Amino acid sequence: MSRFGVKSISLPRLLNRRILLFLCAVVFLYVLRLFYLSDGSELQLQLGKGEENVKEEENRPSIPWGPETISFDPPRPAYLDTPLVEPMVIRLAIISHVFEFERRQVLRDTVLRGVPESDVHIEYKFIIGNPKEGLGNWTTWLQRTKEDWVYGDVHTVPVTDIPERLSEKRFGALKWADSVPHTEYDYSMTMDSDTFCRFQALARRITHTQPKLAPRTQPILIGRMGDHVTYFKNTVPDGNINEKDEDDYVRGPWYPYPLGIGYMLSSNITHTLMNISPPLPHHVIYPSDDVMIGSWIAGLRNFHDPTIKFETTERSSNPPPLTPVKPTPYLPYRIDTEVVNDVNGWHDIKSARESGTEGRIGWETVCVHRMKAPEMRALRAREELKGEWEDVIVKKQQVY
Repeated sequence: MSRFGVKSISLPRLLNRRILLFLCAVVFLYVLRLFYLSDGSELQLQLGKGEENVKEEENRPSIPWGPETISFDPPRPAYLDTPLVEPMVIRLAIISHVFEFERRQVLRDTVLRGVPESDVHIEYKFIIGNPKEGLGNWTTWLQRTKEDWVYGDVHTVPVTDIPERLSEKRFGALKWADSVPHTEYDYSMTMDSDTFCRFQALARRITHTQPKLAPRTQPILIGRMGDHVTYFKNTVPDGNINEKDEDDYVRGPWYPYPLGIGYMLSSNITHTLMNISPPLPHHVIYPSDDVMIGSWIAGLRNFHDPTIKFETTERSSNPPPLTPVKPTPYLPYRIDTEVVNDVNGWHDIKSARESGTEGRIGWETVCVHRMKAPEMRALRAREELKGEWEDVIVKKQQVY
C-alpha cells in the first residue's frame, strides 16, 4: 500500500501493461496505415490467384476472339436504339464467394458502373457466406472490413460459403430482394459472378419484345431455361449443422428451370415466394440449386392438379422408391407463372468446355455466362457497346 492508502502496482507489472498498450497501438496504426494507403485495387485478391494489378489488366491487349465467338453483324435490333418511357427497376443479387474480391471489383468496374438510370435503376448486393472454419484469417477480415467501408455492397447470408450451401444463398438473395415493398420495383434478378450483363440492352429487350409483361402484378420468370422433373419438399430446418442434409424430393412432370447464367423474377412472384409459410424448400445441394427455383414455380401450379402423378425416386428411402405420393401444395390456390425462355439473349460464352448452352456474343446477347475477368474488361471496352454505359469518373478510393 502507498502512504495514501492506494494499492501500488509493482514495476514489472506496470512495464508489462505499458508494453501491451504499446503493442496494441502498433497494431492499430498498422491497420490504419493499410486503410489509408489502400485503394480499390488492393481488394483485388481472389482465393488461389494472389494479387493482380487492375491497371495492368486494363492495359492488356484486347481478347483475340474470333468471329465464331463474338460478332456484331447487322442488322442491329431497333429496340436497342429505343429509350424506355420509364426505367426498369431491378433489385440485383450477384452470387459471389467470400474470397472473390477481385471478381467483385471487376463486376463493379465493367457491368455495374455507369448503367444509365434513364433505362435502368439498379440496387444491387453481392451475396456471400462466411469463410469455412480454418480458412478465414486476419487478412480476410481486414479485406472484408475495407470492402464494406468503401462499397457497402455485400450481403452476408449466415451460412458457410461452400457449394452445398448455395441454395441457401439463393434463398437469402431473394429474401434481400423482398426486403422492400414489391410495389417499388419490377424484377428481382439473381446472376452468377461470372456473368456479364448489358443492363440497358436487357431492359430495352424485355420491354420492347415482351410489351405485355406487367412484373408488379403478374408472376413472371425470365432467363435461359433447362428442364427437370424433381420437386422438393421442405424437410431440413434452417441452422442445420450438417451441410450434406438435403430436402426430400419426388419426381413429377417436366418443368422449365433457369440455368446458372441468371434469372429474373417479377416483384409479384418474388413477394409470393418469400411469404409462403412454412418457407419453400431451400436446402438443395449443388448443382441443383438453380433447379430449386424452377421447382418452386412448377410446384405452385402442378401440386394443385389431382391428375398429375408424383412418385418417390430411386434415392428415396421412406416410402420405398416409385411409390405414388401427393405433395402438399405450397399455397391454397394455384399460380401460373409466365416463363420467358430467352435462348438468344442468355447464353454461355463459346469455349472448349462445351455446355450445350453456348452462343455467339452479338447484338441480342444481354447476359453471357462463364466469363473470365479479362474477358469482362474486354467486352466492356468493345467499340460497339461503349454507348451502353455512361462515362463515370472513378476517383481513387481511400479510407482515412
